[in-house]
Amino acid sequence: MNMRKILFVLIPIALVGCQYDPHANLYTTNEPKVEDSVGTYVLDRFDLPIDTSKVQCDVVVELHADGTFAATNIPPWKMDDVTTNFFSQLLNGSGKWEKDTLGTLDDSKRIWGVYLRTPDNRFHPVDFTGSKPPYGLIFTLGDPDSGYAVLLKKKQ
Repeated sequence: MNMRKILFVLIPIALVGCQYDPHANLYTTNEPKVEDSVGTYVLDRFDLPIDTSKVQCDVVVELHADGTFAATNIPPWKMDDVTTNFFSQLLNGSGKWEKDTLGTLDDSKRIWGVYLRTPDNRFHPVDFTGSKPPYGLIFTLGDPDSGYAVLLKKKQ
């Protein structure tokens, strides 16, 4: 087999194996100031599988200046299924929040977000979105390459 035929077969295989988080361009990679993080974040949109039942619900995360938070209808740390029972798994509660890096983008840029701490650690961490205030929040669900997420915007 000549080199052209080998490349013709291998390049499509390599491209299929390389996926990318469709929300990667939204992540905050510069550390937000605490005062720019504090506030009330409300639902902007759900990016869920097509077969997920459509339910209207308020999703709210309040980050308070004293380091506490209150949350309504947010994803749990461990989720059974993003499709059929997604909305029945959403949680409410409160605790302490902590700003930190939650991962990296392109192995070099730190992604900033918030740990929502409770005694049972049941809440999913949430990444900041945007390159400048007002920031948003994004809960990535499952494999980031799937594109499943809950996006919040800061209430003005």
